[in-house]
Formats: sequence, structure tokens, C-alpha cells
Amino acid sequence: MSIKADRGGNSQFVAGNLYQYLPAPPVAALKALPDAPEVLVGRDQLVEELLGILEPGGPRAVVVAGLAGVGKSALALTVAQRAMERGLFDGGVLFVNLRGYDSGGAAVSAGQAVDTLLGELGVQDVDLPGTAQGRLALLRSELAARAEAGRRVLIVADDAGEVAQVRDLVPPGEAHRLLVTSRERLVSSELQARVLALDELTQGAAAELVADALRRAWPEDPRPGREPQALAAIAGHCGRLPLALIVAAATLAGDPGLALADLARQLADTRSRLDALSPADRGGLSTGVRAAFDHLYARLSADQARLLRLLTASPGPDIHTEFATMLGLAPGEDPDAEFAVRATRALLAALARTGFLAEQPVGSNRWRMHDLIRLYATEQADRHAESDGREEAAHRVLSLYGAVLYGAHGRLEARTDIDEVEHFPDEGSALRWLDMERANLIAAVALCAELGMADDAAHFAAFLMGYLSRRRLFDAAIHVGRIGEAQADRTGDREAQHLLLHEIALALTQAGRFDEAAELFERLVAFHGAQEPTMGSALVLLNSSSLWTLTGRLDKAESALEKALTAFRTFGDHRREAEALGGLGTLLLSQQRVAESIVVLEKAADRLEEHGTPLVTAKVLSTLGNALLAAGRPDDAIAQYWRSLTMFRELDDWYGVAYAASRLGVRLQEVGRPDEAVQPLRQAIEACRAGGERGGEARGYLELGSVLTDTADHTGAVQAFVQAMTLYQDLGDLAGLKTAMRALSATYGRLGDTARAAELLFCAELLQSGGGELVIRAVEEGNQRVGPWQRLRARFRRSGGGAQRRRRTPPS
Repeated sequence: MSIKADRGGNSQFVAGNLYQYLPAPPVAALKALPDAPEVLVGRDQLVEELLGILEPGGPRAVVVAGLAGVGKSALALTVAQRAMERGLFDGGVLFVNLRGYDSGGAAVSAGQAVDTLLGELGVQDVDLPGTAQGRLALLRSELAARAEAGRRVLIVADDAGEVAQVRDLVPPGEAHRLLVTSRERLVSSELQARVLALDELTQGAAAELVADALRRAWPEDPRPGREPQALAAIAGHCGRLPLALIVAAATLAGDPGLALADLARQLADTRSRLDALSPADRGGLSTGVRAAFDHLYARLSADQARLLRLLTASPGPDIHTEFATMLGLAPGEDPDAEFAVRATRALLAALARTGFLAEQPVGSNRWRMHDLIRLYATEQADRHAESDGREEAAHRVLSLYGAVLYGAHGRLEARTDIDEVEHFPDEGSALRWLDMERANLIAAVALCAELGMADDAAHFAAFLMGYLSRRRLFDAAIHVGRIGEAQADRTGDREAQHLLLHEIALALTQAGRFDEAAELFERLVAFHGAQEPTMGSALVLLNSSSLWTLTGRLDKAESALEKALTAFRTFGDHRREAEALGGLGTLLLSQQRVAESIVVLEKAADRLEEHGTPLVTAKVLSTLGNALLAAGRPDDAIAQYWRSLTMFRELDDWYGVAYAASRLGVRLQEVGRPDEAVQPLRQAIEACRAGGERGGEARGYLELGSVLTDTADHTGAVQAFVQAMTLYQDLGDLAGLKTAMRALSATYGRLGDTARAAELLFCAELLQSGGGELVIRAVEEGNQRVGPWQRLRARFRRSGGGAQRRRRTPPS
């Protein structure tokens, strides 16, 4: 039976009434749906999320948006296939490729899309109304009839380039769903849709995608298993973008003899990476990554394209809207004008909708560009450098970074003579800005040097190094310091050069590289030695004293401190004098002159609270706690530890918090107050986790487990020791793992679980005898309850272990 529509589309009502009595027609769309990938690597969670959105009660339209080549079509087709298998759309799945980003006018119009969908629904050409509105009305009628018959339909509209292509495809009613893929978010008042942003794959999934493609081409391909590090490097160089990964996999599959390491080295060269990921077709046209970006770039307005190019002049991986505004200024434009910031935000948001940028996190005003897009945008920027004013833009943004960095440095140094400190109401706000801009500021030092801005490079390094050392980023501090010092040497700025050498020596000391630090300090002392005392020479003496104290050269440390104290008193610098007193108190304590150290440290703390920085004050209070404890005054010591911890927390100094909290917790346990020790020890663990200090986190769990044991919370102690074991295992620290195992064994013994206690003790002894690899493997294969260990014993015996092996292998 056939129902025809006249030229005016008057069959809508009839079709709607009669469709429910007709047998379900064959749906040609099921044959038109392209094949989904056999395996969709790394997207399982997103598939399930999208299937949930398509369930009854969800939004009528969903847009999967993301960068070209990120795998939107593969995701949509997989979801459509799974939806059919689960019976979510028993009325059929329709598919139309809108070719929204094809060049040469090949994009499918909204009317053409409607005609395609009607054909997939089985409507013959002779039955089509003569007007576009009539055909759209017929499509809606057909969908309404299926909804009335209880048969849900899914429409997949792939590669939409604009809202107009899909606006009319939103199905009527609540039954059917429209699933759109696009490189843009397609947010519009004309399209009410749920937007699902698709990001790059995780590192592990990206490597697995390449490995899976190679195994499909050649199941015996040994390269993925033989070269896992090179495989990971390839995934990283491809920016974890599926299109780039597929191109890389195709290159490897086409040359089975090509080592993964060779391709990884080729892709590591940023000058040729895009070429390697953009092979030419038989006609010589570029395909792959560059072709995908070309299509997208061609759609940008002139202002959008210029800003995208200028963003590559920014030194680091991301940029704040205000700094982007400085990049994109037109000649004579006021950088402080509110309308300029708003206009820049609008351009950045437009670039984000196209997939060229991403605001991370949303609402932060921080914009990040994918690594491959940055390479592409840099190519475009090089072509337009003169007309865009790229070098001038780089100078503008670096000047702004320098000014704000100067203010942040001044706030951390408690300077009141710097106008820029007004940007930061307190030390915490300065630290937060530095944390956000850290990567950009480190890159700015190198960029200044590259652009011939030698003075700026030296100043950036000088203002940045103290912060980096404070955040325990000693390698980064030494790196930028050496760049800055080389630039100061090139220009003959000896004052800046010696300041930077001083900061490098401090960072080397804190990093434990004492020999290198001593060499630098000796050079600096020799430089200042023949001159009248200056503030610079006094600072060198003050800071070198820490190195001499740490390395046991106490006479030298005392001499340096006395000279520094005399100089600071002469100059009337109360702050530095107080810092020197703190150093002297620490030295006296290391010499076991406890009573003298307490007097000096108390005086230093009082003066620092009046004249010094909170950071130095907190450190001195912690040392004062050590001295009071050594004097047998535990209650007074604990009070100073609490003061120190409170100050470190207010400063958002994770290392200080970890040190003070750990010291406080251990001391509370030692004086018989374990219940009070739990909270600071948990704070120490959280601080180490925040700072990425996994070794300190593991030690914190050991300390926490010991305290919880003293409070009779044996379950909590077991959990803490297991956490310590896991961390030590991941770090490959066999000594720490052995200590944690023995502590856990003792805890199980207190719980009466003698079997498990014995098993753990056996494993600890096995570690002692050199069987660490077996234990690590057993822990990885076992469960989180840390047992049973029968398989380990059997494996150990089979491997020739036991008493004889223990006699041959010295204890670790």
C-alpha cells in the first residue's frame, strides 16, 4: 500500500492517521549507515554517556563537537550501531553526510539533506512535493507517524559546518533524536541542542590506537611490544589526535621494517612534523592533518585568522584573555580599554567554536591551542609576520608579562616601593598568578633571549627564580637562571650577572647539588672580598651560610653569618638582620648549643614578624620548635609548630605545610598525644600530593599508620600502610616497600591475623635477600588486601630462592 503526497504536501494528515495500521516498512537507511570502526579505542565511557543522552527523556538534538580529526564521526557511527543493537531506535537510523567543510562548494544544503532522509525512509522521487517546504513537511509527517506508532528514529547528520544545515533536521515531538557531528559547537538560538565536546585521546589510548592498527595490518608485528617507549613518543608527537595517529600508523604499516624509534625521531622535529602527518594524494594534494586544518582555517574571518596567527607569538602553552588582547591590538588602540578585552574575548570564543582553541577550564579566560594546531598556525604566522606586526606583538605581550611579574616578585619580597604590587593584594594572590603563568613565564625567558631582548631575559630570570625555588622547581630555576646569566654576561651587566649567579647557587644548594653551589659561592665571595661591604656581598654571605651549615663546615658558616649581621646592621636593614639571626640560631642548634639557639631564634622570630616576610618567619618558627623540643619543652615546641603550620597554610606553600605538619604530627605522637597527631599528618599527606612529592606522601602514610596504631585504629592503620606500600611500589623504592610491609605485618599481628602477618614478613625478608622483582610482580598481580602470597612462595622456590640464595646475596 502506498500513500502519496500531492504537490502541496496535503498527505500529512492521512499518513499520520493511517501509519499505525500499516506493517513496518523496510528502512533503507539501515543499509546506508556507514560501518562503524571495529574497535573504538579510548572512547568507551563517551559511547555510554552518549547512549544515555539518546535515551527517552533526553534532548532532541545532540552535537558532538571537536577538533578536525579528533574522531567525531567514528564516535557517532559507533553510538548509532550500538543504539540499533540495543533496540533504542526500532524505527530506524537515518544518515546524511553534510560535508560542511568540503572545499569547492560541495557542502550539502539543508534541502538536499531533507531529500536524502526522505529517500532513506523509502519515499520515491515521484512522490516528493515540488517545494522545499513541502518536502520538509513530508519528512516531519513521516517522523510523526513513526512516533505515533511507537517506533523511534535516530538521524545522524555528520560533518555539519553551520547551524543552517541541521536546523530543520531536528525531529518533531519527543520520540526521535538528531545526532550531529561538527568541528564547531553550533550554539545558536535557532538550534537548541546538547553539546558534547570531544577531546584528544589519553596517552595510553593514543598509543593503543597505533598498536591496534598495526596488529590489524600484520598480527605478528613485533614493533609495539618491542618499542613501547617509541610508541608512546609517537602518540605524544601526534598530539593524541586520532587522525594524526591513523596517518602515523599507516606510515608504519606501509613500511614493516621501519622502526618505531625512527618515526618517533622524525616526528620529534617540529619543522617537518606536519609534513610527515600530511601525505600527498596521487594528485599531489595534501591530505591528513594539514588538509583538515586548511579547510577550517579558510572559514575564519580576517580578524579571527590574524588573532590565531598572533597567538603563536605568545611564549607559552596557553594565554589569558588580557594578554591575548595585548597581542591583537591595532595601531593606536588603548590596551586598557574594556571594549578591546571584550572584543578579544569574542574572537577567542569564535576560534574555540571552530576547534582551533579551547578554554581550559571553561570560564577561566585561559585559552590553549593543540600542539599540531600551533605548528599549523605558526606556518601561517610566518607567512604574514610583517603584515600582522608579529614581532611588535611579541614585544608588547612580553612587556606586559614582565611588568606583572615584577609586581608579583615585589609582593613576595615584601617590597612596598613597586607600583605593580597593587595588582596583588596579598602574597597568596601573587603566588596563584605565578602558578597559573609558570609555563609561560619560563618560556618567556628563552623567547626574550631569542628575540635579542637580553636585558629582559636577565630581568625575567631574576624575578622568577625565587618563586621557582619556593615551589621546589629547582631544575627550572637553574635553567632560567643560566639563560638570564648568559644574557647579562653578553651585555656586560655585571650586577645582574652576579645576582643571577647568586640565585643559581641558592637553587643548587636547595637541590642538594652542594659541590656546584660551593663553587659558585666561592666565586661570588672572591668577587666581593676585595671591596667594601655591600648589600650584595652581605646577601652572598647570608645565603652561603646555609650551604656551609648543611655540609658541616660550621666554622665557615658562623664566620659568614657574623659578617653578614654586621653589614645588615650597618645598612639598617632590619629584615635581613632578622633573617641572619634566624640562620645563626639554626647554626647554634646544629652545634648543640640549644639554650643559645632558643634566645637567638626567639629574637629573630619577633623581628621577622615585624619586618620580615611570612615565609621566612614560618621557617624560623619551625626551627624554634626544634630547639624547644631539644630543650625538653615539648608543649612550647608544639605551639611553635602550630604557628608555623598555620603560616605555611596561609601562604599556600605545600612544601612548608608538608614539613611543618609532618614534624608536628611526629612530635605529638612522641609526647603521647597520638589522637591530636592524626589531623596534621593527613595535612602533610595532602600537601605532598598537591606538590607531586610521592616519596613524601609515602612517608606520610607510614607516619599516619604508626599514629593510628597508637590510637588502636588498626583498620585505618592497615589502609595507611597499604597506601604506603602502593606508593613505594610505584616509585620502585624497595627499602620503603620493605619498611611498609613490616609495619603492616606487625599491625596484622596485633589484629590476630598471624597467617597474613607471617606472609608479609616473608615478603619483607625476600626483599632483604634481593628478591624485589618477585615481590613487586606479586603485589601487582595480587589484590589490594595484600595477600594471600602462596603463589609468590611457589614462584620464589621455583626460581632457586630460599636460604641458600639469601646467603649468597648481601642484604639490601
